Amino acid sequence: MAAPSAREIPMTIFGRILVFMNLVFAVATGALIVFVFTTRTSWQAAYDDAKKKAEAAEVAYKAEKASHDNDLKQKESASASDKAEIDRLQKELVNIQAENDRLAKAASDQSNLTNKANTTEKATQEEIKQLKTEREDMVKEQGDLRNRIVNQQKEIDNWRNTAVNADLQAKNLLQKNNRLLQSVEELTLKVRDLESIGTGLSGSGGSGGSIVDPPPRAAPGGVRGKVTTVSGTGSGLAQVDIGSDSGLSPGNVLTVYQGAEYKGDLQLQTVLPKSAVGKFVPAKRTSKIEAGDKVITSFSTTPQ
Repeated sequence: MAAPSAREIPMTIFGRILVFMNLVFAVATGALIVFVFTTRTSWQAAYDDAKKKAEAAEVAYKAEKASHDNDLKQKESASASDKAEIDRLQKELVNIQAENDRLAKAASDQSNLTNKANTTEKATQEEIKQLKTEREDMVKEQGDLRNRIVNQQKEIDNWRNTAVNADLQAKNLLQKNNRLLQSVEELTLKVRDLESIGTGLSGSGGSGGSIVDPPPRAAPGGVRGKVTTVSGTGSGLAQVDIGSDSGLSPGNVLTVYQGAEYKGDLQLQTVLPKSAVGKFVPAKRTSKIEAGDKVITSFSTTPQ
């Protein structure tokens, strides 16, 4: 047999390596087959046990999944309830916020009202103070006016009394003028009668008339009195509380008045020291003399 060449030697080594590797692989495969064969029975038992465990685990998983689903549903229900509660709380929060805003606005309005009320109160106090001052001034002015009114009333009363006295004096003078005019007319008639009979004694006739029927003495002016008694028979006679001691004599005429009312004249017929009786001559048809009426000789100091 021929010797191998240098080119064939490496191939043989590589082949040997391949053979050795095939041998190792065959041995490993055989060992593996033996191992698999020997462990196949254990694997089956383990598989059955694992299957049973897997089934038990699946049952437990399903039970756990059902419990989890139930818990999930409960959680979802609770979550829905919580969401509804959250929505309710949010709405309530919105309402509370709105109420807080309203209360804040009300507090601001109340603060503005309080400030306005304080300002108004200060203005009112100032106005009250001013009104009080004005009232005091008005009270003082009213007192001054009252005093002026009282003084003016007194002055008016004085002027009224003066006017009443002047009016009574004027009426008295008018009555006197009327009586004098009547006396002149009567004397004129007497003179004419005397002239008609031709006596020619007009001067002595006047003296003779004075002796038979003497004229009354002039009463002093300003003598005052009052009516004490009035006759109830309708004769018009009345008694006064002044007489000859006051300078009166029969024939004197007294003016009768009450307040500012001029009632008429009282022609004295009987004169006593402390009293006198005369006939009332009314100024008007409705005038009546009454007890308590005042009488006066004249409103001046000049004798009648």
